[in-house]
Amino acid sequence: MNLATQSLAHTSITAAQLWHQLEIAETNEQIERLFQSIWHNQENQEIAIDAHAELANQIDAEIIAIKARMEFLIQLHQSAIDKLEGWRERLDQTVIYFNQIGAITAEIVGKQHRITLKENPPTCEVSIDPSHLPDQYRRVETKTVISADKKAITDAWKQGIPVEGTKVYRRRKVIYTLLPSNLPQYQASTIVNVEPLENQPQPTKKRRKKAD
Repeated sequence: MNLATQSLAHTSITAAQLWHQLEIAETNEQIERLFQSIWHNQENQEIAIDAHAELANQIDAEIIAIKARMEFLIQLHQSAIDKLEGWRERLDQTVIYFNQIGAITAEIVGKQHRITLKENPPTCEVSIDPSHLPDQYRRVETKTVISADKKAITDAWKQGIPVEGTKVYRRRKVIYTLLPSNLPQYQASTIVNVEPLENQPQPTKKRRKKAD
């Protein structure tokens, strides 16, 4: 049992079972059936709601933890890269130094390698405000940037005015909150059975009753 499953087991056995099933799922269809299986038993809807929310919270926690580990690894590897790049630069500077004092020539040859010093193209650095330079050494650039006024387009959409070439829509989001009465402790005693993937039926759409 991994840490995520152990964590869920303290709050929702159903969510813990689902997590285990998700880890062995191999296709998006299997994952979809697992998520829908939470709601198959309408008699235990409250438990289904809690299991669904606990699963969402655990997924969010896992994402945060993995991103934190990634950031740590990036910093760790960046430190190693910085150190190696520093070594490389000092290595080159050593050759330049011995050439400057006349200890070696601009081209030296070993048994297997040749080291050559070459002049790079000139590099210009400007340490003052460019506006203070003489006219012949200044260049004026005017850039025109055209961007969409999304607020104006959205306002027009609200008034029923479509703007050709644009699409305005609303995204729906799901919000999970813990009921105040359950803040002190979770109840994990009630279990909704989660069937293995191979035993789960395909979801079917309910038929609406025709009006008399």
